[in-house]
Amino acid sequence: MYSILVSATSFDNGKSGVSVYINNCLRELAILHRIEVLAFSEDIPLMPQSENIIYTIASERYRKPAVNMLWHLFYLPFKVKWKKYDFILLPAANRRALCFSRKVTVGVVHDLSQYHVDCKYDPLRMFYIKKILPHYVRKLDSVVAVSNSTAADLKKYWKIPGEKITVNYNGYDRQTFAPVNDSEELQAVRCEYSLDKDFILYISRIEHPGKNHIGLIKAYEMLPEEIRGEYDLILAGSDWSGAEVVREYAVNSSCSDSIKFIDFVENSKLPALMSAASLYVFPSFFEGFGLSVAEAMACELPVACSRTSSLGEIGGDAAIQFEPDNHQEIADCILKVLTDGNIRENLIRAGNLRKEMFNWRKHAEKLIACYENAKVGN
Repeated sequence: MYSILVSATSFDNGKSGVSVYINNCLRELAILHRIEVLAFSEDIPLMPQSENIIYTIASERYRKPAVNMLWHLFYLPFKVKWKKYDFILLPAANRRALCFSRKVTVGVVHDLSQYHVDCKYDPLRMFYIKKILPHYVRKLDSVVAVSNSTAADLKKYWKIPGEKITVNYNGYDRQTFAPVNDSEELQAVRCEYSLDKDFILYISRIEHPGKNHIGLIKAYEMLPEEIRGEYDLILAGSDWSGAEVVREYAVNSSCSDSIKFIDFVENSKLPALMSAASLYVFPSFFEGFGLSVAEAMACELPVACSRTSSLGEIGGDAAIQFEPDNHQEIADCILKVLTDGNIRENLIRAGNLRKEMFNWRKHAEKLIACYENAKVGN
């Protein structure tokens, strides 16, 4: 049993892919190891509870992103009681690092989207993640990339030596994500979100331009009228940077009556929502992994996704793929899945096989192996 310090101050109130990642890693690591988690008080009730997990509360004065960046980087290292731990796990090293560490430190990098999406963040944050953070991530003992796409970016943009990088695919929650066949449960989720018709689903924080919601809406507008009459476009996710641009476009769309925003959906309700959907579309310009692609496969929902970044890698032969800036190609892929039963069944069948590549237990075991290998190297 190892003693591990996990910094979870990038939890995003439980409403991001990073928060899903943190929760699943904590749950799996705590089976065999003792974990101390540094987190904000209002996030702790949203995290796993275990006799092997101890939560230490971070002061709310450090919650604001700019303050948290500096606190985590330059102040936290001087407060850590290093002798208590075997190693340090940074579950979002593409956001937060330490200026020094007296123990083996493993950092997980989800993506370097700032190099692929213009104006991804404000100028201050762009300076931090392009000029300051890479210097300290290069000092880590082990760097975990959640996809080959992210690993390639780490070498290219942050100049991380290949021998320090381990590719470790995310998993999906096998206790939660599976097809829902109960008619009452399916009807309940339809009623809760006012889903009167069959629908096309996209789950992502409403962020413009990176998540490409407007591109998906434009593709939806290109679908034949009879298809739009049969299928609504459902956009699930919390408002993020640029959400007002997406909502304004949707309101002014000729298809506005068929485009619905249903806000953040709790994890426990996602399997029923996915099982009720006819197609899952993930048109993002850039993703480090694209967890909902694996979750949709687990729910036997056919997937159409961007072929760029990690999405093409994760989707593989179990997703019909398109260029995210080609609205007509997105529309064509949607139409194929909705109108061709053979394509639909082939995607579901391939997804049932491909989902086995994504396993949180194996992911946690590989994190431990990264520590053990780094310790030997030191």
